[in-house]
Amino acid sequence: MFEMITELEASEKIDRAGATRKLLFIGINEIKKEKAIKLLRAYKITYRKAAEMMGVAIYELLDIMEKEGIEVGYSMRDLEKDLEEMK
Repeated sequence: MFEMITELEASEKIDRAGATRKLLFIGINEIKKEKAIKLLRAYKITYRKAAEMMGVAIYELLDIMEKEGIEVGYSMRDLEKDLEEMK
């Protein structure tokens, strides 16, 4: 881990605190993405909620889903969940 911070410091020309913050930010976003993908696969969340969790737009989510091999379909159940979340 220390090597990654040092490498990032040099390549980005930032201090150790900045490099650490950047790596934490990237790691946290990756964890959020993994969690959202897991919930999407289990049909536990809507596309809207997944996009919100990942901090991306719906169209970006659709690209991510395609890359992850998640079927992109919008069912009545999805519509009902989205409508309920909007209330």
